[in-house]
Amino acid sequence: MHYNRILLFCIVFLLFTSCKEKKSPVQTDYSLEFPHSSQTLTLLFCGDIIQHLPQIYSAHEPSEKDYKYQKCFKYIAPYWADADFVIANLETTLGNKDFSGYPRFCSPWQIARDLHQLGVTTFVTANNHSCDQLGKGITNTIYYLDSLGIPHTGTFTDTLNYKKRHPLYLQKDGFKIALLNYTYGTNGLPVPKGFVVPHIDTTAIKQDIQLARRDTVTNIIAFMHWGYEYHNFPNKEQRALSKWLHEQGADMVIGSHPHVVQPIEYYTSDKDTLGVTVFSLGNFISNQSQQGTEGGICIRVTLTKPRNHPVRYQMEPIKFYMYRPYEEGRRRYYVVPENLADSVMKDFHLTKSKNFFKKTDTILKSTKTFSF
Repeated sequence: MHYNRILLFCIVFLLFTSCKEKKSPVQTDYSLEFPHSSQTLTLLFCGDIIQHLPQIYSAHEPSEKDYKYQKCFKYIAPYWADADFVIANLETTLGNKDFSGYPRFCSPWQIARDLHQLGVTTFVTANNHSCDQLGKGITNTIYYLDSLGIPHTGTFTDTLNYKKRHPLYLQKDGFKIALLNYTYGTNGLPVPKGFVVPHIDTTAIKQDIQLARRDTVTNIIAFMHWGYEYHNFPNKEQRALSKWLHEQGADMVIGSHPHVVQPIEYYTSDKDTLGVTVFSLGNFISNQSQQGTEGGICIRVTLTKPRNHPVRYQMEPIKFYMYRPYEEGRRRYYVVPENLADSVMKDFHLTKSKNFFKKTDTILKSTKTFSF
């Protein structure tokens, strides 16, 4: 594969306005050298999908013997409609009974069903909760995702399965993207014998990236479960690993685990921009209430190749807030994008959401560009 070096083609900017000034997210635009496609491909990344017990109780519909989650995502789902691939971090195991919340999650498989029906195409599953239910949890999660026809990567039932399905390739309209997924650990629980949960190991990651490059991919995405929880800025290990990943050939590095939003950074060498890192998307859905955990961002990345021109690489952050009102005798959970906040929320919920959006703007305005 010819390594897809990213060329700095126009001014890179990432401006975020305050809630009072503008509700729509601002786009960041720069170009890539991209040899194959004259089409457009859109990726959308979502953060931590967590299910605490109150969320499971909220989704339960006893009369229908079902768990229903579509209402949770009805406000955010329209953003997925025009994306070719929507990739989310599934930070729970799946099952059909004996559900549990923190610290060892097991959630109804229907959350994956409903997210998929609404537009989520792909899950990454390597995180610190991958082994919460030991081998049974990994097996069940893979079984339900496979049964639903949802591509996924991050946990594997055995080494043969790992070799066949890793990296995960996303292909469409001349684009071939390798999706890699790693975690810093599994909360002290050992990976069950025979199973595979890729950990952050630079030797293994380098081999994976080399394999992807031999398979003539057009882009490489590393989805990393890393960092310190509840810290709004990356630690030195994240920064060093991000730089190293781009040096090895990863175009995009997407982060999860801190449960709060962290900045976006660009990496350059001479006149070339080698990649972009989103250190943490924050939570996508959860019942956490610590400051900064009550929302997050999705990142929309659009690759466009006009004829006889370099590929345009466009980024759009989408801020949202977790709205948790009491309705019909139970707490409900809604992922509400910023542009709908005024029409959906009221009272202290609206005030808290505006504070969250304002703080998120401040974090994202700290975006930096680094030279190798």
